[in-house]
Amino acid sequence: MLSGGTWLAVSADARFAAVTNQRALSTPPAGLRSRGLVVREIVEAPDPDAYVAAIEPRRYASMNLVWGDARSASIAYGRHDDGTLEIQRLGPGIHVLCNDRLGADGFPRGVRLHAALAALGSATFADSLPTIVRALGDHTRVPLAEVSPSHLPPDLGRELTATCIHSEHYGTRSSTILALAPGRVLHYLHADGPPCTTPFVDRSTLLG
Repeated sequence: MLSGGTWLAVSADARFAAVTNQRALSTPPAGLRSRGLVVREIVEAPDPDAYVAAIEPRRYASMNLVWGDARSASIAYGRHDDGTLEIQRLGPGIHVLCNDRLGADGFPRGVRLHAALAALGSATFADSLPTIVRALGDHTRVPLAEVSPSHLPPDLGRELTATCIHSEHYGTRSSTILALAPGRVLHYLHADGPPCTTPFVDRSTLLG
């Protein structure tokens, strides 16, 4: 994060929070508060749900927030332009959130990642890990003719259909895999670089 904070925060008692960008045509004005600070503050808050519900969206660039623990998780869609904050509680199952609402069209990487995770069935974490790592480092892109129209140049739009993105001005900077149980973190693995070439390292010692 350039303005402080973090994209992902996790505590030793298995609370977590994360933020994604939101697909938007307009550039947010300067001087907004860092969204990464929100991520840190959610994990530290005595009541994370109340903290999120009190967020003033116009103080931040548009964002998708995800937070919860091993028992439950929620998404908040914060939109700077119209000042709205919508909260969605997630049910059991596989959820892949890209740079829009959950299940939004135009994100083939999300569809591929969901399919890869669903194919794991009831496999153990150890047995699932190689598949998860491969899926996060996947460079599959749709043909140029199938790229959804947008404000982006078609070549860049095509690059963004990969899960692990490489382009001159935008790309996948890092990747994290978490496994949680009630009250504790089972696994915390982090690749400090593109997951296609950067090994995942056990970072559980950072939790104290």
